[in-house]
Amino acid sequence: MVQLSATLVAVGAVATQAATVSRCSPSHLPKPELLGASILGVQADEVHNYSAVSLGPGSNEGKKYTISFCNVTVTYTHPGWNDTINTQIWLPLEDWNGKFQALGGGGYSTGFGPTYLTYAVAQGFASTSTDGGHEVGGQAVPTDLTWSLKSKNNLDWYLFEDYASKATNDMGVIGKQITKSFYKKAAKYSYFAGCSGGGRQGLMMAQDYPDVFDGILAIAPAINLETFIPAGYWPAHVMNKHHIYPSPCEVQAFTKAAIKACDRLDGVEDGIISLPNYCNVRAHDFVGQDYTCKGVQHTLSASGAKVVQAAWSGSGEAGWTGVNKDAAIDRYYVPTTCTGNGTCTTGDSSLFGNWFKYAVAKDASFSLQNMTDSMFFDMLHASTRQYESMVGNNNPDLSKFKAHGGKIIAWHGLADETIPPNGTVSYYEEVLKQDPKAHDFYRFFEAPGVGHCYGGMGPIPNGAMSQLMEWVEKDHAPVTLHATKGSNNTARDLCPYPLRQKFIGGDSRNATSFTCAK
Repeated sequence: MVQLSATLVAVGAVATQAATVSRCSPSHLPKPELLGASILGVQADEVHNYSAVSLGPGSNEGKKYTISFCNVTVTYTHPGWNDTINTQIWLPLEDWNGKFQALGGGGYSTGFGPTYLTYAVAQGFASTSTDGGHEVGGQAVPTDLTWSLKSKNNLDWYLFEDYASKATNDMGVIGKQITKSFYKKAAKYSYFAGCSGGGRQGLMMAQDYPDVFDGILAIAPAINLETFIPAGYWPAHVMNKHHIYPSPCEVQAFTKAAIKACDRLDGVEDGIISLPNYCNVRAHDFVGQDYTCKGVQHTLSASGAKVVQAAWSGSGEAGWTGVNKDAAIDRYYVPTTCTGNGTCTTGDSSLFGNWFKYAVAKDASFSLQNMTDSMFFDMLHASTRQYESMVGNNNPDLSKFKAHGGKIIAWHGLADETIPPNGTVSYYEEVLKQDPKAHDFYRFFEAPGVGHCYGGMGPIPNGAMSQLMEWVEKDHAPVTLHATKGSNNTARDLCPYPLRQKFIGGDSRNATSFTCAK
């Protein structure tokens, strides 16, 4: 990330060559002050007419934007930690909206750099992202954890702490200072937005650093990471143990069968399971049904049902209850690959499997295929013991964030194929137990039919950040979240938990055909 300026130039962005020293230069941007850190350097260049496809966290409205900005990179270390972290701050050269927005990451990365920054700057925000001290992955969900291991049986605990929380708070502190130095005035409001790992970062900031942000948008937050990530490997473990590997077509057919069985629970047939808690079917209920794969008819098998049910039910340990039945489990939970002759094996399970290898076994050569049930559960419990205090981020006491005047909007797709939404529901219920009036500053919305961060059949609340700003700046609390761009151009209003969507008649593609009810 520290080489981003050169990268931008290489793709056609032109740095300004002014005769006089630009305000976008290290000499005009004093080194920020960061408690417990040593600033190694500040780089700054004007970048004009940079174009890239970008989107905001939790949005499916990605498109190409062209922006001009001051590109600042602050490089620093925590003395004694042997880390080197790069925080990027992109500052609009014109039409700054007077606001600051920090952006989270996902998977095992703390930030996505230009993927989110370009969109944020196009909206007028002074924006920031951090690499957390290790390379940002290029995948939609970065699964690389090799950076966390110094050597066999030796985790780099300092770098892991950067990933867990330290670098995110540093990003906020550094970014706000650089913004003030550049514009000669502080941002009026500061925001954080992130999905998945970024959603976890947002809730972590509200819990542990409550005075940094005025508003937090936490989408599909990866809270209890230390539990749901290793538990998510359970279906793959079941496959390896029993040597059964259902094809992606068969797994998808089980999902379609469940949707067909539970679709109308909310009163309308739209390909969405809006009330997953009432969908009581089991995979074995569909054994014997026919499905077609690449023009060939097959029958849903008992062995396939065993694996699919493992994803739906979970391991039964540590409170992990699995994903909902309309989630695309063939992507992460039941990943298989098949040859032309129909022989299938375990596919890429690196999101869950790498946690076992690097974080728990602390051994890059650890064999996932040879785990016994006893080993699986021992390692699952070890993960919880070792990492809950670092990445659990499940403290329901948000009283200091509330006292600061902060606001949180969180939403989670009920068809999330990566993070079980029940974890977010359980956390919000704990917050309400701690503070029955938490609804005054923290609102959580379920998004039926929506996958991880975006995708799926359901409408997506692309304007959630705008509604958060309305709440923070004008005290207009979101009664519902407006969601659009679902299947068949549907629109829905997402309901604040514990209310849920109820069909009241009319065209199911229109938001007015639904109401929020218990």
